[in-house]
Amino acid sequence: MVHPSGPPTTTTTIPSPVEPTGQPVVLVLDYPGHRPEEKLTGLRLEAAGFDVRYVLTRPLPRDLSADAYARRALQAAGELPHGVHAVLAYCMSASLAQHVAVLTSASHLLLLDAERSTPAVIAKELLSVLRSFTPGAELPAWWSEEAVSHRPEEVMERVEGYLHSVIAAALAEDDSGDDLPGAQPDPAVLQVARTMAGTYLDWLAHLVAAHRGALPAFAGRSAHLVSADHRLPGSWDGIATLDHHRVACARESLAVDEETRRITLELLGAQPHFSSPYGGNSYAESA
Repeated sequence: MVHPSGPPTTTTTIPSPVEPTGQPVVLVLDYPGHRPEEKLTGLRLEAAGFDVRYVLTRPLPRDLSADAYARRALQAAGELPHGVHAVLAYCMSASLAQHVAVLTSASHLLLLDAERSTPAVIAKELLSVLRSFTPGAELPAWWSEEAVSHRPEEVMERVEGYLHSVIAAALAEDDSGDDLPGAQPDPAVLQVARTMAGTYLDWLAHLVAAHRGALPAFAGRSAHLVSADHRLPGSWDGIATLDHHRVACARESLAVDEETRRITLELLGAQPHFSSPYGGNSYAESA
């Protein structure tokens, strides 16, 4: 799970082809924030002959239900005239990926270290953000798990304003840590605070959307790849049979472990094809 200590932005630009290529299309949902865990780009699916589309790109959706968020994210996928071969997702994006898989009638759904977003998780993430600016901070009195589930627009509007004020106050402090008495807010500081708050709001909206909405039934082949210490969910709504594959590696390296890649390519129906400059074998989709 991402626990941002700073705005979870990324300086890496991932090419996302939007024109049909004739290769089997794989849609990837992997939140573009800083985290200790490796990104799903580490699977190197492009080198295996897949047309990989990373659909969580900035500007990120702010929709607050899973279905609406998934539909908005799909706009980054471009044209899909030949359908979708597979949808892959990491961590909290798993629920959203299930919606994407159903919306696109994908053949495969692969989840890596999947986790469910809950009101408690959302509260924990918000508190982590607040404490990164104000040590010892607590959740605002108006926050409630019931409200974030049933009145998310109202809650997120308040979160946006609250985050902006907290961040602006932290940025405006002088070197001694005290607010300057009578000082007027610096417009530049306010703008920086607004940008930072917006970045955190993107992440929180992602979690809220992943939490809200019943998981649709997915009829294709599905699998869950997990790192050595990942806790498996007892079941996953909407999927009758979810094959589990545990990889003997740390969570941080799951996406770059060669066993993860081998299992992924096998599940996607790929077979060794030719010597690859990326190391090991390259793969082609099996007939």
